[in-house]
Amino acid sequence: MTKSNLVLLCFCFFFIILKLISISQTNFNLYGDEAQYWLWSKDLSYGYFSKPPLLSWVIALVTFLFGDGFFVLKIIPVSVYCISSYLIYILAKKLCDNKPLSVCCALTFFLLPSVSLSSFILSTDVVLILFWIGSLIQLLKIKENPSYFNFICLGFLLGLAFLSKYAAIYFIIGLIFLLIIEKKYALVFKQSKLKLLLSLMVLVLILLPNILWNYQHGWLTIDHTINNASLNKINLNPFGFLKFLVSQVFMIGIILFVGFVIYSYKKIKINSNEKFLLCFSMPALIIVSLEAFLVRAHANWAATSLVTLFIFFVCFVYRINKKIIYINNYLNLIVGVILFVMIGVNFPLEAFNRISGLKSFTSYLDKKNQNNIKNIVVGDRLLFASYRTSSSFCCLYRLCNCTEFWCERWRLRRSERRQVIGFCCTVCNCLSQSVMR
Repeated sequence: MTKSNLVLLCFCFFFIILKLISISQTNFNLYGDEAQYWLWSKDLSYGYFSKPPLLSWVIALVTFLFGDGFFVLKIIPVSVYCISSYLIYILAKKLCDNKPLSVCCALTFFLLPSVSLSSFILSTDVVLILFWIGSLIQLLKIKENPSYFNFICLGFLLGLAFLSKYAAIYFIIGLIFLLIIEKKYALVFKQSKLKLLLSLMVLVLILLPNILWNYQHGWLTIDHTINNASLNKINLNPFGFLKFLVSQVFMIGIILFVGFVIYSYKKIKINSNEKFLLCFSMPALIIVSLEAFLVRAHANWAATSLVTLFIFFVCFVYRINKKIIYINNYLNLIVGVILFVMIGVNFPLEAFNRISGLKSFTSYLDKKNQNNIKNIVVGDRLLFASYRTSSSFCCLYRLCNCTEFWCERWRLRRSERRQVIGFCCTVCNCLSQSVMR
């Protein structure tokens, strides 16, 4: 390991300690999505309304072992990103066969602004990226040794990626492009048809419980994902398109991006490894960029594309000017330190409004609850989840016009309607008689 990488690695260890201290000291609350995942973990299932089940299973396991504390929940993304950073090292080493460059890639990944921010947020992207990187490594292993074991492992890891978030479909798209563009991979897969079939069977077997759950619930999660894309509401949005692209630059690091642009006038040699990296970055980035132009897109919707895109940038710039990489990493480190210092001291930044004040609000309601009110009706699922994790009140989550919504949209029968109400009862722990009537 070079001296520069060793020094940066030491700073990364101190950064991890700072993250842990900030998480333990902050008075911020869980995001609505985080609170929702925690609630799901208390009622384990093969599927849920808006996301696949894997993150909730992970939360259930971790909280079973270590308890339901805020610190325990927030330590999950920090820990997972440490593992992901090591996997980036393995991935880069297989691609570049250059240990100093591989270490540099791992450290660059750990210090990406998007990773620093995401390491405070318990989201499905955290586990998706973990298994996405694992699947990429396994694909490279298949190229080296197309054994039955490697194909089975690919199906297994890809299955877990899909159970994390359906955005794993971009891996399939990237793989198709790779097989079209890169003859070596196409030849390996062509000569391993039975092994590929076995890999697909493992993938389907892992997804089968979630597929059956969606079938039994009217393809609820799939429909939510499609509706969330809002492709039926096309309205050209060039400003949203530019906003999305700028967000990707900030997520990957300004200096790294600028360094790539500055030196891109030099001829870029697109070899097999570069094709590999671009096939698993550009399709997702182009699709989500197009969606941002047609309707809208959140910055994290193309998160998986940045995994290979940043490695492509680092490998290219590293060969020309290593100093650009280290300047980028130290700047990103400073940004990450500032972010977690603000989190630790509960800095009143507008971006933190969604995770601040809820504890004070619920404590105020608890103190003012002189009439011993036991039930509170909440109409927003994320507000309900946030409130449920912070208050001693028993909350009733009223799914916006529940009966009409489910009966008309999903054509549920009376027996199925009762199951929905029963589920709400399990989550909220109470339903008043008036609501039941």
